[in-house]
Amino acid sequence: MAPYRFDPKKLAKLNDVARLDDLVPDAMWEAFGAAEALVVVEVGAGTGLFAREFAARMPADGVVYAVDAEPAMTAWMREHLHETGGARIEVVDAAAEDLPFDDESADLVYMINLHHELDDPVRALAEALRVLKPGARIGIVDWKKEPTPKGPPVEHRAGAERIADDLARAGFVGIEPKPVLQYHDVVIGIRPLA
Repeated sequence: MAPYRFDPKKLAKLNDVARLDDLVPDAMWEAFGAAEALVVVEVGAGTGLFAREFAARMPADGVVYAVDAEPAMTAWMREHLHETGGARIEVVDAAAEDLPFDDESADLVYMINLHHELDDPVRALAEALRVLKPGARIGIVDWKKEPTPKGPPVEHRAGAERIADDLARAGFVGIEPKPVLQYHDVVIGIRPLA
């Protein structure tokens, strides 16, 4: 089955602050377990709604790289993302499978509502593994594989079990679901120390 893709023409939906009622930034940030992170990569950042939220929770000397492969998204972020009162935000044009970062350079990588859109999720997760420092975490947030009032069709959703399996196949350890959101799974993985 082909991945379900978000239509960039619906970009305004990504900026709806009502999304923060379901995708609660504090709950996700705590689940990620990366309170001390200084280098954070959001893959599939869309309009940067969550990059902005998490940058505001980070120290001023930190950076969030807001990565997206869709030019309409990165153009919008460059025009509209401004100071957060925390870490700076750098917008990056790149695909999930080909991140332009050095090996072992990030303290946290996260993806929100992207997993079900990936052509090759294991390859994208392996790329995230490459850029994470040993012992650093990845946080995958995606729609639960059950009916919800909004979101993509259930048959296009991955679900926590498949996300965990994909993380393991990519080389992550310490994989753990965190039941902190109503309509979304949050699954954490750790890059092995060696």
